[in-house]
Amino acid sequence: MTHISNEVNLPGRLPVNPTEDIDYGSRMFTNSAARAAEIALLVRHTAPTQTKPVDVDPDGLLAGVTVVIPSFQGVDRIETCLGSLMDQELDPKRFEIILVINGPDDGTFELAQVLKARHLEHSLRVLFQAEAGAGAARNLGIAAARYSYLTFVDDDDYVGPLFLSALLNSAGPNCVAIAPIYNVDVEGLEDAENSLNKQILARAGNPFKLTAASSLVGFNACKLFPTAAILHTRYSEGLRSGEDICFMASVATAHAFDAVVSSKDRTGAYFRTLRDDSISRHPLDFDFAVQQRLDVIADLESLRPWDGSNNDALLTTLIRSQAGFIQRYLSDHTNERERIIGTIDASGIRNFPWPKINDNLAQDLVVSYCFAPYSDTSATVASKAIVERGKIVDVIYNNMNKVRRVDSNIETIAGRFIDKSFEIDAPASFAGWKQISEFVAKGISVADRQDARNGGYKSLYSRVLWTGSHFLAALFKLRHPAVKWTAEFSDPLSHDAKGERRKGDLVRDEMFEAFNRGIVSKGYASLATDNLFTWCEHITYVLADEIIFTNANQLEYMLSNISDKRLRRLVGEKAIVRVHPTPPPRSYHVMQSDYQLSSSVVNVGYFGAFYDNRGLMDVLTALVNAPVQVRQELRLHVFTNKAKDLSETVQRLGLTGIVKAQGYRPYLEFLNLSTRFDVLLVNDVERTGELPINPFLPSKYSDYLGSGRPIWGLVDEGSPLSSRQLEYRSMVGDSVSALRTIKSIHSDWYVERSSLGQLGCEAG
Repeated sequence: MTHISNEVNLPGRLPVNPTEDIDYGSRMFTNSAARAAEIALLVRHTAPTQTKPVDVDPDGLLAGVTVVIPSFQGVDRIETCLGSLMDQELDPKRFEIILVINGPDDGTFELAQVLKARHLEHSLRVLFQAEAGAGAARNLGIAAARYSYLTFVDDDDYVGPLFLSALLNSAGPNCVAIAPIYNVDVEGLEDAENSLNKQILARAGNPFKLTAASSLVGFNACKLFPTAAILHTRYSEGLRSGEDICFMASVATAHAFDAVVSSKDRTGAYFRTLRDDSISRHPLDFDFAVQQRLDVIADLESLRPWDGSNNDALLTTLIRSQAGFIQRYLSDHTNERERIIGTIDASGIRNFPWPKINDNLAQDLVVSYCFAPYSDTSATVASKAIVERGKIVDVIYNNMNKVRRVDSNIETIAGRFIDKSFEIDAPASFAGWKQISEFVAKGISVADRQDARNGGYKSLYSRVLWTGSHFLAALFKLRHPAVKWTAEFSDPLSHDAKGERRKGDLVRDEMFEAFNRGIVSKGYASLATDNLFTWCEHITYVLADEIIFTNANQLEYMLSNISDKRLRRLVGEKAIVRVHPTPPPRSYHVMQSDYQLSSSVVNVGYFGAFYDNRGLMDVLTALVNAPVQVRQELRLHVFTNKAKDLSETVQRLGLTGIVKAQGYRPYLEFLNLSTRFDVLLVNDVERTGELPINPFLPSKYSDYLGSGRPIWGLVDEGSPLSSRQLEYRSMVGDSVSALRTIKSIHSDWYVERSSLGQLGCEAG
């Protein structure tokens, strides 16, 4: 139960007895009309003593400042706090003080009555919050606020005489004012050189965006907010600590606030007392440092838009800061690592900052030229491989911002197993030896340094199509022969999807000679060609300890291109066939998609490239020839790189409304979307005459597997996909086969709906 007690010092208004009108607090919080009426009544009561009318803004708030002070068992410290506010140079008519007695009264109420009697010119209001809880107390204070700006002061803190006036003069409807903050120790010594105050004063004189200053967001003190902006934001009453961080983060991300520093002087400062029992000095036990921090992280994560925006970056930074407590606890309690990991896993947090927990634990190295946060199939497959291997690793990758879009959410896939990530700043290139060798030169410096720091990596993993991965891994292997190098070829490298040799030459420079000497030292001949891709295969074949191929056809095809029989036999002995890994189950639910699907039709999803001369055209042709009822009750949703071209083709074929063309979605949204379709469509690469067998297995198949949805494969005879588990299949290039499959999909859907009674229900 909450209620207001003794609203005082307004002429003509009788005090309210604490036992009367017990619904007052909740009414003021929930009923804006009642609140406006109360304010109007207060204005009328105060009018005779005013020399000019009191300004009321469109929200029914008076011009000035509300100061909210939650107090729990604060009788020994509240006098200093209230005294500093009653000594403000701001006109007392321009501000009010709301003291919320938080929990059982320990004498704070009586002391407040004495103070208000001494300062009749001030508006001091006392509210009661029956159950102790700082968040609930602040919520009550916000709900009862009558002035257009609001700030919080803790009951053990105090403020300088110009604190309110400086804040009020600096703030605006879309601008938060921030005061200097001094730390005060138990001896009363003031510290203006604390790191937080240095950050505040460094911004003095230069307006900035509040969301760009994460260190200034995550606490209550020294900030003045427009009251209207926070009236509908609530402190979490379920958090036992850190509710201020979550509240301020919610306010900051909901409004594009500018921010200014109100003063550089002590007279305008906030003085924060550091008590032995304050949160900042709370002992780092498991409950506080791990469980309560995870509760805060979960609350912050619920605010994330997952879009890489400034708001997303702010929340991510605040989450990492909270994880720092867990990291510090773990460093002092290394024997509790498994307990901590289990608690994190059980928390349901989707993107925990694992490097905080994995710090200095990596004994294995991954080289992936393209890696998270860059959006690329290579990055996602490498991430899935890290999860499958289950080892905590360091990762070396290249700066791809000139050629690939950034999608920081991809980091969530393998984050559980990442210690440190090193981005090499070299020009990105698929076939340029100068750029690739620069990546290798810079990357080997990082790899050698980290190897020395951690006592030597035990294993090394790399994968290509981006050849830089294998070249750097090969050089590391030459320098560190004891490391076990596992190299993966996601597809044939020296030959493309048409079976033609890829173009790109290396230069026989100093770096090349290092590779060449390594090959010769193993008893294998140098190659006459300068083809970069052929050399990448050759070096890997000779030096790697294990070589992974995604399917048996790929292995057979790549072996057939090795002319040296002895080397061919060696590669066969090293070879491991492993399909692309399926993402971990949690990855399908990190980013929720808002894409709309109708429940009255069967929805087929296709995610991939569109070419008007192959693949998907078989399905479109089949739809043109499908029975009317099938076309009416089936929707093909295509997420592709050429949505405009597809839309034109769809319109030309008369399939508008039946086929819906969309652009690509971010990878994690795609995973979530894949769980919602009735059927998922994947197609083989069509084989040309240059390819005796089909060596390609679409990586999309492994993603589909984790969705739990039926898969329809457009398969090439004898391809790796044709041998996989598929609920539906038709042959590539055969629209008649595609039509039979479409009819089968529709029939199965119709039978299932009929068995559930949905058709009859809708008809009724």
